[in-house]
Amino acid sequence: MMEDATDIIRDQGRMETDRSNFERQWQDVAEHVLPRQADFPMGGFSLTQGMKRTDRIYDETAMLSLDHGCAVFESYTMPRGARWQSLAPLDDKLLDNRRVRAWFELKTSQLFALRAAPMSGFAEQTHESVASLLAFGNQAITPELFRDNRGRITGMYYRSEHIGQLYVRENAYGRVDTTHRKFCLTARQAEQKWGADAPECVQRSIRDRKPDDRHEYLHVLRPRHDFDPNRADAKGKRVASLYVSIGDKVIFDQGGYRTMPTIYSRYEKSPTETYGRGPVMNVMPAIRATQEMMKDLVTAVELLAKPPLLATDDMLDQVIRYFAGGITYGGLDFDKNPTIKALIDGMDIGPAMSLLEQSRAVIKRALWEDLFQVRMEQKTHVSATDILERASEKGVLLAPLGRQETEWFDPMADREIDLMWEMGLLDDMPPEVREAGGVYQMTYDNPLRRAQMADQAAGFYRTLEGVTPLMQLKPELADVFLTRYPFDKVLAGLGRINAVPAAWESDDDERGASQEKIAADEQAQKLLEAAPVVSKVATDLARLNGGAGVAA
Repeated sequence: MMEDATDIIRDQGRMETDRSNFERQWQDVAEHVLPRQADFPMGGFSLTQGMKRTDRIYDETAMLSLDHGCAVFESYTMPRGARWQSLAPLDDKLLDNRRVRAWFELKTSQLFALRAAPMSGFAEQTHESVASLLAFGNQAITPELFRDNRGRITGMYYRSEHIGQLYVRENAYGRVDTTHRKFCLTARQAEQKWGADAPECVQRSIRDRKPDDRHEYLHVLRPRHDFDPNRADAKGKRVASLYVSIGDKVIFDQGGYRTMPTIYSRYEKSPTETYGRGPVMNVMPAIRATQEMMKDLVTAVELLAKPPLLATDDMLDQVIRYFAGGITYGGLDFDKNPTIKALIDGMDIGPAMSLLEQSRAVIKRALWEDLFQVRMEQKTHVSATDILERASEKGVLLAPLGRQETEWFDPMADREIDLMWEMGLLDDMPPEVREAGGVYQMTYDNPLRRAQMADQAAGFYRTLEGVTPLMQLKPELADVFLTRYPFDKVLAGLGRINAVPAAWESDDDERGASQEKIAADEQAQKLLEAAPVVSKVATDLARLNGGAGVAA
């Protein structure tokens, strides 16, 4: 069936209507908390750059707390300098093959090297997406191949999308599988992007020497209904891609992708809604309250510092000098009583400040700023169990972040692996992996996962503390405890939870050599301990043998 640009544009209109209520809320959030993205009335792009965007902000608490919330999110889910995500075969039996393990470790290293490359922009683009996720409850990021001036592929780059430009639909499983990105390009930019295939409106602007004319486009990504895995052209790719020139009402630049290029995720979502909601949206009443209270407090402090004055009618021709060091003649009568008085005296702003701090505390808790607080009350006698239980509480508080593994990190990794395949980085796949279909899974080893596992370590320490008095009364019970919980397994588990680097851990050969050395040392020690006894026995036997010879 032939595509019709008019139908797509009409469908876009319905999607814009369905999202209109969210847009108004997002604009309100952006103006109070994330002003650099306050472009929702303009479809996610600003026609006039450099506009003042902080007119509605009188209290910066929410804006600064969002930065702290982004820091918590990134440090717990995707810490810099750490391999927080790993490739592994779907069939665990393949891990018994050393070559397979080494290959998956190599691909993980290459993936993180591509992300860490300066030209990729991974750190700053993911930071912007995290800010969007926490502020609006939605984020989108697009990994693409990076090409140099000669068109050679030299890596990957990432682009965080403004959600004001994106309109999405879910599939039957509640996952986003269709996106419409509505965006503007100047004629010059469009010519650079599409060249001779640019739509007529672009070519007309270039002919008329108007390269700065702006035109609107739609980029539609959706599942391909006529997908044929046996074909090598666009119909052999699961995701259909097409561009629509809204002004010309024509479709151009049709193609496809093997994996969804734009990764869209939600922070938390109602089952009856398509778009998500973020922690900032949940505390917008408190944010608005702090803005109003700050305005009132500024007015109150101004009135306290420089209150309005009262003067008698016969002072109309006098000048009141109202500044430090100023002298107002006639301000005292002949009895030394002031003729000028303050209208407001003795104002108490303490209750207002207390209410403001309460509202600020709500905002800070919503964005986990309390996790930054140093535990000043913690004394040196706090046990390991208490420390682990507090870490476990952090894991509980940050549990909503786990949704991003499903909607953000896993789909993004699928796209990245697909790009690595296009770069030729998967050509060295071992035959065992190839025979298994090349399927893989993502595993996570980040502070969030460890915080969620901290309760296991705390449980071990609670058990140990509970049985320690019994082992003190009956020492042989320690062997029973260690038989049930072998120290080697416990040590490995505690090392993972406490983020001990895997590089510090000995491998099987090193552990085997150490055990052999320990056994040899123990044998030598036993021989040394037995030497005096053996020597004494030998001396006694020699003496006895000598005595028997004389008697004979």
